[in-house]
Parts: sequence; C-alpha cells; structure tokens
Amino acid sequence: MPLLLWVFLFYLVKFKMGEENTINHPQRVGKVANLVIFLGILGIILSILALTISQGLAQRGYGFKYIIIGLSMIGLGYGIRYRYKYCLYAATLLFIILSCNFLFKLFMHHTSYLTLRLFLCSWVTFRLIQSISSMKILIVTNTSPDRSNRFMEYLFRQRHL
Repeated sequence: MPLLLWVFLFYLVKFKMGEENTINHPQRVGKVANLVIFLGILGIILSILALTISQGLAQRGYGFKYIIIGLSMIGLGYGIRYRYKYCLYAATLLFIILSCNFLFKLFMHHTSYLTLRLFLCSWVTFRLIQSISSMKILIVTNTSPDRSNRFMEYLFRQRHL
C-alpha cells in the first residue's frame, strides 16, 4: 500500500505543478491520456506480482481480472491520446464503475487501502470528466492532444548530454 500512496502523491504533485492558470486543451487531454495509460501499466504490474509472488496483492483483488482491466485502460489511454472521443467516454465510464466498486467494498470492509483506491479512482474520474470539454474543442479545431511524455524526454535528454 505505501507504494500506491507514493505513486499517487507523485502523480498528484506532477499534475498540479505542471498546470498553468490558462486552459491548454491539448495538454489537459494529453495528461489525462498519460494518466490512464500509467494506471493501466501499474495495474498490470501489480496483477503479475499478485499471480506470481505476492499473496497479499491477490487478496486485494489483483489477478487475471485486473490484467484485463489494465489492458483496457492502456488501450483507452492510447485512444484518448489519438483523439477518439468514445475512448474518453469509455474510460470515464470504466473509472466510474471502478469508483462505485471500491465504494461498495469500502462499505463492506472499511480499510484504508480501499479508501485510497476509491479516492484515486474518483480523482481520475474527475480529471476525465474535466477533459471531455477539452476533447470536444480539440475535435472541432482538428488539433491533436499533447503526446509528450516527461519520462521519455528526461531519458532522451540524458542520452544527449
């Protein structure tokens, strides 16, 4: 659980520090796409760990089912990145369903881990809903979302030094 908490805080700080006061629609949609892709990759990694070595992760719901969810998150994230509005709607629906699932589990079990997952899914849902209007503007203006990736830019910058 501490790993998920640190990853969440890192991403939250990166989102808040990277946003200016003006609305930059390509950046907003690009960041949301990167967030969905990142959470899909994280879910797949945790599911593989649950299936191989970690019984604790398996008890928390990771496994084959979450591998499928993670793969769909990655696919929807790339769909958002390439300006498919239906992928944005489907990702929003997916995170709403996940939020409702964690809310139901939280009522049943009352753990801090479920609280964290509920908060994370709710926050991602909020970000996805915010980017729906930006996606509509990108489609009308025929502009692509920002496909930049800070991690890859950092790696390329390190290679060229």
